[in-house]
Amino acid sequence: MNDLKQIITSMLFGEVSTQELLDKAFEIKIKEFGDVISYSPKVFIPLTTLCRDKCAYCTFVKSPKEGGVYLNHDDVIAISKVGEESGCFEALFTLGDKPEFKWKEAANQLNELGFNSTHDYLVSSMKSVLESTTLFPHANPGLMTKFEIQDLKQYSPSGGLMIESFSKKIYDKGKAHYKTTTKFVDLRLETLNNAEEVKYPVTTGLLLGITESKEELVDDICKIIELTKTNTAIQEIILQNFRAKVNTQMKNNPEITNDLFLRAVATVRIYSAHHVSIQVPPNLSTDLDKFLKSGINDLGGISPVTLDWVNPDHLWPNLKKLSEDVEATEQKLTKRLPVYPSHIKKDWLNDKIFEKANNIIDTNGYPKI
Repeated sequence: MNDLKQIITSMLFGEVSTQELLDKAFEIKIKEFGDVISYSPKVFIPLTTLCRDKCAYCTFVKSPKEGGVYLNHDDVIAISKVGEESGCFEALFTLGDKPEFKWKEAANQLNELGFNSTHDYLVSSMKSVLESTTLFPHANPGLMTKFEIQDLKQYSPSGGLMIESFSKKIYDKGKAHYKTTTKFVDLRLETLNNAEEVKYPVTTGLLLGITESKEELVDDICKIIELTKTNTAIQEIILQNFRAKVNTQMKNNPEITNDLFLRAVATVRIYSAHHVSIQVPPNLSTDLDKFLKSGINDLGGISPVTLDWVNPDHLWPNLKKLSEDVEATEQKLTKRLPVYPSHIKKDWLNDKIFEKANNIIDTNGYPKI
């Protein structure tokens, strides 16, 4: 690891030019993924804005007094139907981590919906969406046991759990994850290990800019690179740049510079397992044309019908314009499912989901339509 740290430090802060790094990363991307830049047409389903934690950069979570609620079943299906009619493939369930552990109001709402836990309500909602629409559910419910992941695997092809940072300093008072017990990195790694054991494809990644030192950034990059080589469930690494938001504790915190972000993205592509996809969210990045040739092969989920509920101030790009921008780099914008082609395999998916996916994909693993 020390040797890797020296290399990564040199890549991020050394004399090699940013363009040289981008060129090397882009060469690897083309070799592994060809000219494809993929994205997942999705509909956001904010199952609940309640959570047992509150990160210092988060605007999604609301307490009961702030109006934190669960969507009811009819709303879940209605949103899904709109997504289906708009050509989406993914139903992205966003939600707080087991809010009933903290809020009695959450437990009461769940009881009114007929459930004892957020997990049970999520599984039921995913089942309904999978069976009543053409969509594929994908969820980011937070920490999960093996048994909980097994439940999700019945009704979804993949899930997500961001690491965000491996630093322990961000648990300190005034920092990004102060008093957020579900963000303890060891617990999140345990969930990712559970996913591998259950053979459930997962997306993970980093939120770059929530730490303060060069050493923390280098450590984050090194450890996410190592994770791509040791956990076979990981289908994608999201590299997301922290954006300061009003009405949050971190509203005045500096954001990562565009140049350093580009160097970080290229470095992850160069040194990660090459089969793992690399994503940069297109609605959070300036100079997107540069990121399109930074080694990424994916732009994440883009919704034609719903806001980015996690980053509502940052609108989705216009798909026609985005397609033109991608073509200008001699690549092509391609739709995908929430599960990547690398993991559309019988040993990774529930039989019914595998059949549903296999019926609509081409020989490269992307939707035919």
